[in-house]
Amino acid sequence: MNQVRIIRSGLCSTVQDTGRVRFRHLGVAVGGAMDPMMHELANQLVANTAALATIEMTLTGDEMEFGADTLIAITGADMIPVLCHNGAGPRLVAQHCPVAIPAGSSLCFQSARRGCRSYMAIAGGVDVPVVMESRSTVLRADFGGYRGRKLAAGDELPIGIPSTTGDRILAQLLSPGGSTQPRWFVRPRDLPDPEVAVLRIVAGTHTSCLDPSELSRLSDSVFRVSSQSDRMGYRLIDHLLELEQREELISEGTVPGTIQLPPDGNPILLMADCAPTGGYPRIGHVISADLGSAAQLRPGQSVRFVMVTLKQAQNAFRQQRQDLAKALAMAKLMIQQQKVQHASD
Repeated sequence: MNQVRIIRSGLCSTVQDTGRVRFRHLGVAVGGAMDPMMHELANQLVANTAALATIEMTLTGDEMEFGADTLIAITGADMIPVLCHNGAGPRLVAQHCPVAIPAGSSLCFQSARRGCRSYMAIAGGVDVPVVMESRSTVLRADFGGYRGRKLAAGDELPIGIPSTTGDRILAQLLSPGGSTQPRWFVRPRDLPDPEVAVLRIVAGTHTSCLDPSELSRLSDSVFRVSSQSDRMGYRLIDHLLELEQREELISEGTVPGTIQLPPDGNPILLMADCAPTGGYPRIGHVISADLGSAAQLRPGQSVRFVMVTLKQAQNAFRQQRQDLAKALAMAKLMIQQQKVQHASD
C-alpha cells in the first residue's frame, strides 16, 4: 500500500475533506477544508473527487517522503515546495497543476510567503478512517483525520487507490524524456491582497441593531486579524463596534462566515470549525464566494468588509463555480494535448 511519511511537521497540518454537513443537529461542526475551492481544485487536478481527503498546511508546511511513484497537486498559499530525489539538487515544484513525485523522493514545504493555507492532494486521497461520513480532522474534539490530531514527524499516511485517469496522468509525467510537471497551471482565484484584503458580506439577523454610524464603521474600518485566531474563527481588532441596544439572546444557528459581535466590541469571524450555534449578535455574513479568501488571511493581516445584496452574493458564487469549471476544462485539455504529444514522440 502506498504511504506518505511525515519527516518534519508544519505549524498546523491536518487531514481535511469537505466536512460533516449532516451532523450539525448533534452539535458537530461542519469542519473540512478552510479553503474549499483550493481543496477541490487540488483534488480535481489529480483526478480525485472533491470529497477525497487532502493535507491542509497552515503558515508553515511539512517535509514528507514518498515510498512510491505518486501524483500530487498543490494549491493555495505559496509555501515554496522543493523536491529532492536520488541525491539530485533541490528543484522547485510547480503549484496548481498535477506533479509526479518519483519513489524515494522527499518534498519540503517552507513558510508561506503569501497566503495562509496550502493544500496537497494525492491521487487516491489520504485514506484515513471515515468518522461521521468524513475524514476531516476536528482538533478540539480529537477525532477524525489522522488520529484526531495535527500531523507529526513519523506519521505514515495511507493513500487510497488512484483513479484510472490519475494513473494515466502519472504515467505521462514519468514517461522517458518527459518532465515530472507540466509547463501550465490553473488558478481561478488569486490570493487576497497582502495589504488590505476585501471580503464581501451580506446583512445578518442583527445588522439592523447597529445605528447608522456603527454600520458605516463596519464597512469603512480596516480591521486586523488577531493572533487569537484559528480554524474556529478570527478575532478582529483595532476597531470596536457597538450595538444601538444590546439584549440577551438565546443561542441560534451560526455557519462559517458569520460575523459575531461579543460584548467587548471586537468582531469575530467564524470559520470552518465553528460551533453550529452561538449566542452573540450576528451582524453580517461573509459570502460563500469569499470564504476561501478569508481562509487565506494571516494573523496581523488587514481586512475590510463591503456590504452586498443577496443577489450579488449568489451571482458571485455562480461566477466562481463557472471560473473553476473553465480552469478545470483547460487543465483537461492540456493533459490531453500532453498525451498526444507523448504518443507522437
